[in-house]
Amino acid sequence: MNFLSLIWLIFLPVIAAIVIMLPVFPNHQVKIRRFAKWFAGLHFIYSLLFLLFFDTSMFGMSFEKELTFFGMTWLKTLGISAKFAVDGITLLLCVLTTFIVLITLFMSKMHIRTKHKLYYSMVFLLESAVLGIFCAKDMFLFFVFWELLLIPVYFIVAQWGNSEARSAATKFTVASFVANMFLFFGMLILYYYNFAVSNVLTANIESLNMDEKIYPMWFQITVFVNFLIGFILRIPLVPFHNWYPDIQSKSAAPVNILLAGLLSATGVYGVIRFNMQVFPEIFKLFAPALMVWGLVNILYSGALSVMQAGVKKMVAYSQIAATGFVLLGLASLNQTGFNGAVFMILACSIVYCALFVVISSVQFRTKTTYITALGGLGQVMPKCMYLALIICFAAIGIPFLMMFTPKLMVLAGAMLSNLDQQLLVKVSAAIGLVAMMVSAGYILYFFYKVFCSVLLEQWKGLKDLSPQETSVLSALCLVIVYFGINPMSVIQIYQSVSSIILDVLQV
Repeated sequence: MNFLSLIWLIFLPVIAAIVIMLPVFPNHQVKIRRFAKWFAGLHFIYSLLFLLFFDTSMFGMSFEKELTFFGMTWLKTLGISAKFAVDGITLLLCVLTTFIVLITLFMSKMHIRTKHKLYYSMVFLLESAVLGIFCAKDMFLFFVFWELLLIPVYFIVAQWGNSEARSAATKFTVASFVANMFLFFGMLILYYYNFAVSNVLTANIESLNMDEKIYPMWFQITVFVNFLIGFILRIPLVPFHNWYPDIQSKSAAPVNILLAGLLSATGVYGVIRFNMQVFPEIFKLFAPALMVWGLVNILYSGALSVMQAGVKKMVAYSQIAATGFVLLGLASLNQTGFNGAVFMILACSIVYCALFVVISSVQFRTKTTYITALGGLGQVMPKCMYLALIICFAAIGIPFLMMFTPKLMVLAGAMLSNLDQQLLVKVSAAIGLVAMMVSAGYILYFFYKVFCSVLLEQWKGLKDLSPQETSVLSALCLVIVYFGINPMSVIQIYQSVSSIILDVLQV
């Protein structure tokens, strides 16, 4: 297992980006595209090897590795190190990241026509930043990757989107920078206060668990709220969600796939790793409010989804609504709800990535994403319609597809929650069940309007999916069906980690 190094897993995409940008690398779109896809494929296989050799019974971190500089620890005198490690949750998110990037690069051929060197290098830089976020053991190292993510996102949105993409990218970057300042302020005061009470300089996340006997409640609440502000923007949650439909509607199709698969996962991971694990008592205090917030997210975003004229915005609001179930599961404070929430992160990323692949194929042929301009495409694109049907059924939570089990677990966890406000808990679970049924409405409306309504005259000459598109969508559907039929193959990987987190919460 010496060949499995987190350092290589995280930084190999940076090396690939540098290779692509080198002047000696041919500025030929076919060669750049082939190199990128081959690298992404091998990198995905490399991440699967970590999963193959991972011991699911372990209760701690695995594959721990430290990046040193000329044999010295990074900022050793300040107690800050470049240490990386993974647990079950982290490892699944890393594999998800490499898989989403691979899917994105396969779909980039049709839509990316200019500045190929910059595009593919930015995608790999984004991949490295996301992997760094998931694997960082040090608080400030986490923040470095968290900030680094903004650079490639800005460029891939602004350079290859529509005429309004630059303003959307700027809006996201500025909003993220403001939210990140709250996050950084929370990290700083936590770091210095921890030194004041323990006389030890450390930014190791595992060493920062708050003891209410040492750290006053007001201090914990202050830092908790700062962290929450930093993370909720990226999840995103109402009312900090406007940037997401805006940026998705104006980005290039493969960029939609990348953002749908990765951005919200980083935000939810931050809440789990910091808000839940570092501030367990405060999280329990805020749990009823977070549960209500999750419901508001589901209902409000679901209502907005129905009102959208563009397919991309409809699916983006639908994804925001789905992340409300994640918050509902985390706030239930029990094993069933938590396991469902983590599974929901993975399911949302895969299913909505697949939906944007469908939209990508439709947009490439019709040059539009307006719902009123589409209709009856199932008659000329039957392969796309049948694969899209599986994906839409998964999105609404049909049994034996990937999103059914996590939604069921989240609702069961909410119903079985031991929170003090029992009436609130039961009502929340009931509303969540109703919202799950309502969500079926706008997803099926999307499918009906695009594929099953009257075929418009201008679309009669459209061609069905290419072999490459068919392969990509078939692979996504295979994942959706396999993990829908066999959900325990995912849950058992992180079950021991969820036990640790709930032990810290003492519930």
